[in-house]
Amino acid sequence: MIEYFIAIVATLMMGFSLNSSVRIINESDEAIVERLGQYDRTLKSGLRIVWPIIEKIVYYDTIRERMLDIPPQDVLTEESIPLKIDAAVYWKVEDLQKLYYDVENVDELMADIVKNTLRAEVGQRQISELLASIDKVNKAILNALDEITPTWGIKVLRVSIQTITPPKSVTDAREKEKAAESIQRAEILEAESEAKFIEVLARVMKMEPNSPEFIKFLIAKQYVTANEELSKSNNSKIIFMHPDKLTEEIVNLMEQEVSSPNSNPNPPLKLIKSNGEALNSDDNAS
Repeated sequence: MIEYFIAIVATLMMGFSLNSSVRIINESDEAIVERLGQYDRTLKSGLRIVWPIIEKIVYYDTIRERMLDIPPQDVLTEESIPLKIDAAVYWKVEDLQKLYYDVENVDELMADIVKNTLRAEVGQRQISELLASIDKVNKAILNALDEITPTWGIKVLRVSIQTITPPKSVTDAREKEKAAESIQRAEILEAESEAKFIEVLARVMKMEPNSPEFIKFLIAKQYVTANEELSKSNNSKIIFMHPDKLTEEIVNLMEQEVSSPNSNPNPPLKLIKSNGEALNSDDNAS
């Protein structure tokens, strides 16, 4: 009976040992095995044997791509404008043995490199230049990481600045600048459209755009348009001069400028009575 009991116990112990020695390493994962307290091998994915008592899996990790999120950092541009910038670092393990034995807290080390490089790169640029050179800053951070991380057993794949948050005063100023640029573009387009319209109108009327007759026509047209706009308003209207006299004086002034180019550049002003009659020189003297 004792022999049977011993055989059963031995069988159970062997089954337990065999079961505990079989390890399944998932795809895209790896494991570090130590034998008697020293590194022995790195297990790849699949069904693996780890001998009990003398061997032990001390580290298990994925070799898939992963992301390190860098929280918003306070940085200053070349013109001392404060910004908050956050970034993301994408990396993966290439040598699990180096990562486990040679590096402690790889995330913290990478974050320090990113922060220092980010401050240096932003400090060399003005905010307008920074917004136009995000890719250059990303590349500079990636190069800084590539100089150090290969000895850590990892590979940094890419770096991406996620957001840049300027202070509210800078945001408001940029919004005003964009609005001013939009207004300026609209005014330029309106002026170009008006000039094109005048050119086409002069061609249709078979006149030169700079001729006195055409300019008189434009003045009359503008005057009619202005009166139409005034008539649409419910507000009170004040006219300081009879419209006929106003138009007549503008036309007379144009004729004087066109017909007498060498005349006195500052002709005497002509005063108009309230009834529309012109004052003579005696009246002016009085």
